[in-house]
Amino acid sequence: MKSKTPGREFAFKFLFQLFIKENSELKNAFLDGAMGAADLEESILEFRESYTAHDEEHPDNQIDDGNWFFANKLIQGVAKHMTENEEIIRKETKRENLDNLEKIERCVLLIGTEELKHFDTPYQVVINELVELAKKYGNAQSGRFVNGVLDGIRAK
Repeated sequence: MKSKTPGREFAFKFLFQLFIKENSELKNAFLDGAMGAADLEESILEFRESYTAHDEEHPDNQIDDGNWFFANKLIQGVAKHMTENEEIIRKETKRENLDNLEKIERCVLLIGTEELKHFDTPYQVVINELVELAKKYGNAQSGRFVNGVLDGIRAK
């Protein structure tokens, strides 16, 4: 069985760039579920082009067709279930608003929640993969935080 780690990482980086981009209109459309399917697909394809373009800063950013399909499905699912997934995360983190959550952790939790709720991946794999992603890109506590939240979501 082939690893889906590159697909999860691509999906994470796509979401993260939405949160840090100056284009708040695009971010808000995505977060509000108001982005049309064609616009979302175009944004994902544009991101893939820049993601896989060889440069000195990101020489290993490649994604094969299988992981591309998986990442695309994850991103589309996050967009489709944004309201539901954010509500699940809000309840588990006991936060009224997710805007004060670290952007890295929020993106990782959105992907993890989507995969736990709408994919057939074993929960142990999902949690382990997303904890590793949080450790790689987040701060010292990100991995533990993500682990606790996703495990709580899984248990419910």
